[in-house]
Amino acid sequence: MRILHTADWHIGKIVNEFSMLEDQEYYLNQLVEKVKTSNIDVLIMAGDLYDRAIPPKEAVTLANKIITRLIKEVGIPVLAIAGNHDSNERLEYGAELLETSSLFIEGTLKKTTRKVTIDGVNFYLLPFADHVTIRQLLEREDIKDLEDATKTQVELIQADMNQDEINILIAHGYIVNQTKDSVEDSESERPLSIGTAEFVDASIFEDFDYVALGHLHKAQKVKWDKVRYSGSPLKYSKSEVPHKKKSWIVEIEKNQLEIEPVEIEPLRDMKVLKGFFETLMESESTDYVFFELEDKDYVMDAMNQLRRRYPFAMGLEYVGRENAETEKTQQTQETLQKKSMVEIFEDFYATYNQEALDSKQKSAIEQIMHDVQKGER
Repeated sequence: MRILHTADWHIGKIVNEFSMLEDQEYYLNQLVEKVKTSNIDVLIMAGDLYDRAIPPKEAVTLANKIITRLIKEVGIPVLAIAGNHDSNERLEYGAELLETSSLFIEGTLKKTTRKVTIDGVNFYLLPFADHVTIRQLLEREDIKDLEDATKTQVELIQADMNQDEINILIAHGYIVNQTKDSVEDSESERPLSIGTAEFVDASIFEDFDYVALGHLHKAQKVKWDKVRYSGSPLKYSKSEVPHKKKSWIVEIEKNQLEIEPVEIEPLRDMKVLKGFFETLMESESTDYVFFELEDKDYVMDAMNQLRRRYPFAMGLEYVGRENAETEKTQQTQETLQKKSMVEIFEDFYATYNQEALDSKQKSAIEQIMHDVQKGER
């Protein structure tokens, strides 16, 4: 079986006041065309179909259009789960009826994880839910965090799972290989919990033949080739600029797995341009751009001027000024280390009183400092 693993479409997302809907429509239509020529049997969308619990009508229209094309025009089943950005109940609306059209949507948490079997391959659909909701539903007081919750859910799946068959889990969460440093996240991902309570160790999924993950926006594997994030289709924050966005074609048989990346050129890329204002104004681009200005002085109306050359400019920061201020701070610290406490107090007094200490005041301060150093009161 050949499966296209996608996730985190975030349809309707707004980045720095720019709607990404046009870019998403372009990308998703290209994805449909790619599916047509790649002999795909099933498409997975592992959570965060929408960017908000109540998506705008344009986002719902686009999702409906793309999913309809995949099922009616291409003729493949689509399996989707709710992510932490989705509204579980809204996403699941009409799911039983849609199942008859090969659209399998699992929005709300169930005591028994939904199993969908297609051509002998078992797909387990595990929508996102916080650990409190899972603890209450399963009536397990020993669940203290998301790792406990996920482990309990997986154990319940495994109790009825036939290991001789191909078993694929579709899930949405923060999966790591022991530590957070084993994976790369980004600024546009909403935290699932507080502190480290959101992390789930990948070892929990060892018995599955493939685990299709959503939530982290960079395409990456976790511990094994068979546990993967597809990442988001587009760059949704400055921290994602270095990402090479892709989805995965997963060709799977029992005890055999081949992974092939799918890369689609976006309508507009997202990049960071660093340099001096005057130099940047000599070029132009229709990509999304974050500027890092090396100028040490502020430029009047810099962003509006840059947008004449870069209409999709998203942000601006003065890295040159920040570096200069850092250097100034370091110089100030070095200067302070060379001065006596009396000289430092003199500077302080002159700054806040706009006048220097007179000789009598200075003598008094010198005596106080002398007494303090001797430990006298």
